[in-house]
Amino acid sequence: MPIHRREVLGLAGRGTLAGLGAAVLGGAGSRAFAAAASRTHFRALVIGSGFGGSVAALRLGRAGVDTLVVERGREWPVAPRRHVFGSMNGVTDTMFWFRRTTRWPALLPTPVRPAPGVMEVSEERGLDIACGAGVGGGSIVYTGVTVAPPRRYFERLYPSGLRYEEFARTWFPKVRRMLGASAMPGDVYRSMPFTHSRLWDQHLAGAGARTFPLDSTFDWDVIRRELAHAAPLSATVGESDFGCGNGAKRSLTRSYLPAALATGNVQLRPLHEVRSIGRRPDGRFSVEVRRLTTGGAVLGTTEFTCGMLFVAAGTLNTNRLLVAARDRGDLADLPESLGTGFGDNGDQATARSQPLRFHGGSQGSPCASGAFFPDEFDLPLLAESWVLPAYHALPASVTFSVTVDTDNRGTFRYDPRSRRVSLADWTAGKSAAAARSALELSDRVIAANPGMLPVTVKTHPFTGHPLGGCVIGSTTDVAGRVHGVRGLYVLDGSLIPGNAGGANPSLTIAALAERAMAEIVSMAG
Repeated sequence: MPIHRREVLGLAGRGTLAGLGAAVLGGAGSRAFAAAASRTHFRALVIGSGFGGSVAALRLGRAGVDTLVVERGREWPVAPRRHVFGSMNGVTDTMFWFRRTTRWPALLPTPVRPAPGVMEVSEERGLDIACGAGVGGGSIVYTGVTVAPPRRYFERLYPSGLRYEEFARTWFPKVRRMLGASAMPGDVYRSMPFTHSRLWDQHLAGAGARTFPLDSTFDWDVIRRELAHAAPLSATVGESDFGCGNGAKRSLTRSYLPAALATGNVQLRPLHEVRSIGRRPDGRFSVEVRRLTTGGAVLGTTEFTCGMLFVAAGTLNTNRLLVAARDRGDLADLPESLGTGFGDNGDQATARSQPLRFHGGSQGSPCASGAFFPDEFDLPLLAESWVLPAYHALPASVTFSVTVDTDNRGTFRYDPRSRRVSLADWTAGKSAAAARSALELSDRVIAANPGMLPVTVKTHPFTGHPLGGCVIGSTTDVAGRVHGVRGLYVLDGSLIPGNAGGANPSLTIAALAERAMAEIVSMAG
């Protein structure tokens, strides 16, 4: 049955990727569906459905490659008339990946039932690492900012085989088009929930900075429906970190993933958590998967095999899988550089209060503006207008910053006693320069705006942008091929050398994956 673009977009807009799969394969009970559901060998297998995995799935599917995508998390529907996710204002079990107590900036610890929620928070040594857990990966839980790093920092970070001109001309625009990224429209910017965005711009201008619009993947039509009270309030009341169930985000479930499934060559299996990878004597890769229910119960395990394995499980989990495979001997030829070069992208958050200024009855979560400071502080810094959900009804202004730190790095190591991989050597000192830079900017803004006071953001050392461990040019070539293991590819944030060069990393991850897949497909591997 041919699947047309209009039908793909309609199914994606309703959040029914499972329905799209059925439309391609035939409904439950059909021979085609039964045969597809029982298969365990595929030419290509993709671990993870985030920015790298979704790109890989689409390009493999369009090249006619028989492909399976396994994703540990759930597929979350778009529900324009009801709430799907929990939030800071209404904690539920759907928020965290198998935690007993919540752990999030400005959120009081709250008991929850362990379940396959949308956000994993891993308490690593010296650093909390947050990453998405659901169909669409980080695109479900990020705040939509879609920006490219400045050229000077890109060229400092990547090998010479990756030319900035090529990315600026081809790969960054290609990803922006696929994701539908655009700046906040004027009518949304002028609305009440974005009063805080306008004040942020005024505060930065008062401190002598030039702000500029940032591209975002929020759906402005859904935001407008929220403003008109025609959709459940989500993005306009500061929700984003744990998903926007009304469709306010253009996540990968509305772009790359439905397009991949519509090729008829790609299957997607949610709630399939990869536990280990190895290689069989016949040369095929072996992927052991734990199958879960939506409530978190284990249904059993399955072994999948493939000839081409694309690991795109996100920085944290890609390192967990590959470092363990190397050190246990399951993939003993993996390079020694694997696990090194981790960084936190210089993530920092600061807050200020100006009690006599009205900040809006609520603070919308889409980021409107940014300002770049290349030379003023210890490290180059991109500051972004932000919101912490706990502050969304308060006269507080939040800045999120990513700093260009090319020096401080950590290492993932395997512990044979616990049989676990963890971040072994991260310390507060490795974030100190980024923290100083962010605080110096905050102090400058406070000094330039009368009546403004600092607000302490109480949180554990934290990053939502873990990067590195399988660094491009070191552990892999420029197309993500892992040195020493033919047929093994890495396509996620672990390719980036610890820092995205003064940018949120989603655009760079997807652009690296697009470039890699173009080369892999053209060369048949």
